[in-house]
Amino acid sequence: MATDGERVVARGLSVPFDTGAEGREEMPERGWGRVLTSRGLSSRMLAGLRDAVGRQGHDTLLAPVRPTAKHLEPRVPMAEYVRRRRADGLPADPWLRVHVKAGGTVERIAPASMTVSGSLGQWRRWTGLPFDRDGRIEVPGALVPVHCDIAQDHAVYVEPNVWVRHRVVQPGPKADGR
Repeated sequence: MATDGERVVARGLSVPFDTGAEGREEMPERGWGRVLTSRGLSSRMLAGLRDAVGRQGHDTLLAPVRPTAKHLEPRVPMAEYVRRRRADGLPADPWLRVHVKAGGTVERIAPASMTVSGSLGQWRRWTGLPFDRDGRIEVPGALVPVHCDIAQDHAVYVEPNVWVRHRVVQPGPKADGR
């Protein structure tokens, strides 16, 4: 975390992972999403978050979840995507499934969880795509299309996420009374 006086001005988050594990690439092409879906790490990370919240005296963890497979269907509305279930009744999306299996409850869609706007030149540099027409442009990895406006030389991405609520058990006193 970086501060300017008492004010937080930047924060860094990371997900450590073992690059020496068999079958693990040093740096997965699919980024941190691939790391989280590998070998149960996602479940362990979520358990760690829940434990940390409980140790801080809270009884609820609210997680803004970015469904890991939604980018494969960017034109499907998030609400429709979230309703999809496997035969066992669990969510079809792998990351949502981890949360539900851990006792989480899908509460609602966060329709504008993250917004990225920029000039068409910026979007061309960021994505390698032409951004040469008005309308909805699909960008690899994006959960929804990017809205492009040629006349205004502007494009904007508004990413929805999903709020998942986890009830957390606060740790009790240890056997030695502490």
